[in-house]
Amino acid sequence: MSLLSKIRRQFFDVPLYWRLYRNEDLSMPTASPFAEPRPWLVAITLCAVGVCTHLLPHPAGMSSIGAIGLLAAAYLPRHLIPLPVIASAAAADTLIGAYSIAAMALVYLGHIACAVGVAPLLRKIGTLQVSSAAIVSAIIFYLVSNAAPMVMKFYPNTLAGWLSCYAAGIPFLLRSIAANLIFSVVAFGSIRGLWFVLRRWAPMPN
Repeated sequence: MSLLSKIRRQFFDVPLYWRLYRNEDLSMPTASPFAEPRPWLVAITLCAVGVCTHLLPHPAGMSSIGAIGLLAAAYLPRHLIPLPVIASAAAADTLIGAYSIAAMALVYLGHIACAVGVAPLLRKIGTLQVSSAAIVSAIIFYLVSNAAPMVMKFYPNTLAGWLSCYAAGIPFLLRSIAANLIFSVVAFGSIRGLWFVLRRWAPMPN
């Protein structure tokens, strides 16, 4: 068996991923004896990629963690979706240092919510679905995590304070949308490219 065939069998010899790639309806049953995917292998891979890319220098709000969350939402079972984003955020916080526990909880909750929240949008993988999920993910993270400055008492706990807090976060929201779109195109495009190579050079029986 060639190296490409081994890679394909290890990572992609799973009807779920094959059907996701071909945009098939996941509600349809499959009679394949290999119906159970290898979610932990994919989860660990996404954790490693997420940690490495999130630790690279980047402008504030231009992190790859949103795209990692989209990949997790697209290719992992629901109970494993939070794992890659938590690992990515925790790795950065380990180096940068902790801050307010309540604020950190909101940030982590935001990462989890935006990854889990877009999973229904990514039941099929396409340009429209990925773009929509990238934007929705950034908005969810903005709405949840932007409460962190409030719990850290950077703004008064008044209507004007809340409005000022969220208005100040709009530039970060726009950067987050841009980052999600850019990194998602790279991530999902790379997977499509890998599929093309594997289908061409490591064919498998139907």
